[in-house]
Amino acid sequence: MKTLTLFTTLLAVTAAKKCIVKDNKAAEGSETETVEGDLQNEIDSGVESETDAADDDELLDLSTVDYGDNVDITTVKKLPKDFKWGAATAAYQVEGAWDEGNRGESVWDHFTHEYPKNVESGDRTIDYSTNGNRACDSYHKYEEDVKMLKLMNAKYYRFSISWSRLFHDGEAKKEDGKWNVNQEGEDYYNALINTLLDNEIIPFVTLYHWDLPYALHEKYGGWLDYHSQYDFANYAEYCFETFGDRVKNWITINEPWVNCVSGYRLGPGKAPYRCTGEAPRRLANDTTGLDLEGGCSYEVGPTQYTPESEVLPANRAPQKLEDVWCSHNILLGHAQAVKVYRDKFQKEQKGLIGITIDGEAQIPWVEPGISKKEYENNKKYANLAAEFRIGWYSDPPMTGDYPASVKERMGKDLPEFTKEQKELLKGSSDFLGWNTYTAHWAAQVKNEDGSYVEPPTAEEANFDNSKKDMWDDNCKGRGDGWTCIPPTLGSQAGSSWNTKFAPTIRVGLNWFNDRYKNLIKNGIVITENGCAQPNYKVARANDEVTKKYFESIGQPQYADTYGEEDIEDESNINGTILHDKYRQDWYDQYLKNLRLAYAVDGIDVRGYMAWSLIDNFEWENGYETRFGMTYIDFYKDENLTRHPKDSLEHLGQWYLENVEQN
Repeated sequence: MKTLTLFTTLLAVTAAKKCIVKDNKAAEGSETETVEGDLQNEIDSGVESETDAADDDELLDLSTVDYGDNVDITTVKKLPKDFKWGAATAAYQVEGAWDEGNRGESVWDHFTHEYPKNVESGDRTIDYSTNGNRACDSYHKYEEDVKMLKLMNAKYYRFSISWSRLFHDGEAKKEDGKWNVNQEGEDYYNALINTLLDNEIIPFVTLYHWDLPYALHEKYGGWLDYHSQYDFANYAEYCFETFGDRVKNWITINEPWVNCVSGYRLGPGKAPYRCTGEAPRRLANDTTGLDLEGGCSYEVGPTQYTPESEVLPANRAPQKLEDVWCSHNILLGHAQAVKVYRDKFQKEQKGLIGITIDGEAQIPWVEPGISKKEYENNKKYANLAAEFRIGWYSDPPMTGDYPASVKERMGKDLPEFTKEQKELLKGSSDFLGWNTYTAHWAAQVKNEDGSYVEPPTAEEANFDNSKKDMWDDNCKGRGDGWTCIPPTLGSQAGSSWNTKFAPTIRVGLNWFNDRYKNLIKNGIVITENGCAQPNYKVARANDEVTKKYFESIGQPQYADTYGEEDIEDESNINGTILHDKYRQDWYDQYLKNLRLAYAVDGIDVRGYMAWSLIDNFEWENGYETRFGMTYIDFYKDENLTRHPKDSLEHLGQWYLENVEQN
């Protein structure tokens, strides 16, 4: 398909998922209005001033920037009948029962309890409003979740296992043929798996979805320490041995970028709330007047990054590059677990194992009057941004090493894999799991005079300089609370980092396919995709700036504007809460692009898991942001009754119409 080839070298993702807009009115202050006004003038005039100097360059024909999705979907082949169709959740977000059944404490338990003000709450008088103590109570109500799966005709259910529910201290050991497992935890997962199979739903199991046992964080700093890879492999071995007779689809790690970058640098967005932006308040010489229930943490065990590294002291302030070392060790943990599966279980159990990374398409910035030369440069930078944001985590399991561009620009700040580790990593993912939500524009950064910011030299190569010339974001700037300044790359969904741009999924699938041709033996599975509807915290109804931007480049359909009536109204469950038109349209647009990627582009995409089956604990956003296709009133309904939204059955119908049936 000629039109899409413009975008097959592009991709990257979700800015820090900690971004919150608490007051839309505050986002409409004088500074934002001025920026929007200036941008509107540029759109109306058709050419930005910085392109005036490019008179010698041939202008880009904007009509050639086409994503090829103006197609009657019924004219292309359907997805195959063995397509893995289902929905997804994560243990900490839905299980609850945090201290029942001898479950051990996870980092999310510990840090939400110690720092509750890092989590949004609609009512802080309710003790579970800032944590997953109760969540959806799926520990007791999993059979009700299965009923919801049946409503969407789900054939698969992607859920995660709570490591600390099985091993209180995180250390899985087998002595005299018997594991030191918490039997009540094992019984729960056996019951869930068996109930799924009894309902003809296939379990798709994630071993780790961010809920590290706190005991390991306290012992050695969790993923910061090289010992973590071996503890994870031991835990994985237990799971393979115990559940592998029925589980044939395994994901080792979910979204290592979010776990490491948001947990160890961009905090306090994700546990364990490590961050380099501010000093932990509890380490201040004088804590008088400081709110010690929020902010960054200092609690951590004595840590050794590698066997050759010095041991860093316990309870220290966050160190630079913690996110980099977390990423390094978590990738090795993935590889060690895969080795165990392949050496001991895969031949007999005949299952598949892979990793899930997150990231959306990097779209080269385009505007009226842009030259072909500048657009080509933006395409180059879109690919470069993708290598940093996605390839950093997807290259090692595919090729055995980090992308060359990342190694070049990071210099000595990037750890190196040994020869043995490279061999362990290469080809360690039978399939590639991809969580995709939003897209980013990308371009080379410019100086005030319109000249390009130059890439770092070899002498400048380090973490701080690695992306100094690289811009990627889904809006043209950020205001207070990380709110986007329009135009946005698609309409503003209910999280500040999340915008609806349907070509995301197709562009990304093509990027993976081109980059890893013949390396992904069992295809790509979309392991998460979905949205929070515009809501009382985050919405941008009647967004004229975004609308006029997309009109100016000949793509009005991607502005995807909506009205006030489409914003969720928590006071009226029978309104947009249950009749979630925006979410239904989201799924329709993204799934259309997925089907086109399969049918037209020939991409080996083998599954799709909608996020999320039910409203749940949305990490630092608490219960104030709803990604679910099933409504739960967390504050007023003691029974946590499941109410299916229109999107749940809408997806069930989509499956019948777009996937080959037996």
